[in-house]
This record gives sequence, structure tokens and C-alpha cells, in this order.
Amino acid sequence: MSGERKEIVVGVSGASGSALAIGFLRSILPLDTVGRVHLVVSSAALAVARQEIGSGFGDAAAFVHALELPAGAAEKIALHGNDDLAAPISSGSYTTDGMVVIPCSGGTLASIAHGVSRGLLQRAADVTLKERRPLVLSFRESPYSLVHLENMAAVTRAGGIVMPPSPAFYIEAPSMERLMQAYYFRVARVFGLELPDDFVWRGPRR
Repeated sequence: MSGERKEIVVGVSGASGSALAIGFLRSILPLDTVGRVHLVVSSAALAVARQEIGSGFGDAAAFVHALELPAGAAEKIALHGNDDLAAPISSGSYTTDGMVVIPCSGGTLASIAHGVSRGLLQRAADVTLKERRPLVLSFRESPYSLVHLENMAAVTRAGGIVMPPSPAFYIEAPSMERLMQAYYFRVARVFGLELPDDFVWRGPRR
């Protein structure tokens, strides 16, 4: 879909880090280069959001409401239930520019690594791999067990990109917000999206 506005799938799994998904969506949806975001939020993700952010996350629509998007940006979201295996993104015949799972739990990583599709999120990731589209997994477990490492290796061999939210301490004034923005910047670039700020490493200051 090069040259057109991007169509990205965003999956939110039940790992800790609900703020990562919210921040990433807030970053990319206002971009003119983004045409549509297919959003899949698992029930476990909602449970984590209720614990980490607030009690208002009763369903995926509440997750979208929490984004507090500017006018027009919210209209770009196509919200799909995780049990809706008839959704367009469950088929490789529906073309997208790739998918990110943010945050990605250990169980979700394992399912994707071994081609197990227990819901739309995992099925969409499976489709993304088989169609050779970019798949980014924002893996949120630490420390890593050998099982995690082997699953990460399997996903990487299949063409996926495992991208834990590692802080970019080299950026100027590295507040928590800036560190998270730098991470969104790097994820967005995988899909050919450019966020307005500049978090590129330019070497030590002299």
C-alpha cells in the first residue's frame, strides 16, 4: 500500500503497559499519513487497563474513549472484537501495512510464535506473518526465560520484529513521557510513519 495512507492493525494484549497502547495510538492517529487503524483489544487487556489506569475500561469502546483524540482522528479507528474471527483483518486477502501488538504478553508471543490463533488478535498476527507484512511485538515481560527467548527467536525467524520498550536514555531531557515518545517514534518508523519529533541518535555532544 506504498504511496497511500497507511492502514495499520493494532492489537492490545493483557501484558502490563496499557499506557503504551494509548500513547502509541495518540501518536499515530492524528498523522495525515494514517488512513485507518484496526484496533483489537483483548479482555485481558481491559482487565489490566482497569488496574493500571482506572475502572472505566468496561469494554473496548471505553478504551477508544480514553484516547481523547482530536476531531477526525477517532473516525480512523475500526474497532473489532477479539472474538470476531470474521473481521476483514483475519484474512490475508485484506491488505494492510502491518501490525503491532502493544503491549505483547508472554502468552500472546507464544501463540504467535507457534501459529495458535485463539482470537482475532492472534489470528491477525498470524496473517501478518504469512503475508510477509511488518509485525512488531512490544514484548513486556522481564526478565526473559529460555521459553521467552526461544519464542522470540521463532517469531524473528518467521519475519516478525520483537521490540521491547527499551528506554532511549540518550535523548535530551529523558522524562518518562519523552522516553515513551521515543519508543513510539521507533515503532512508527517500521511502518514508514514519521512522528514530528526527532529522537535519532546523533552521537555524543562535543
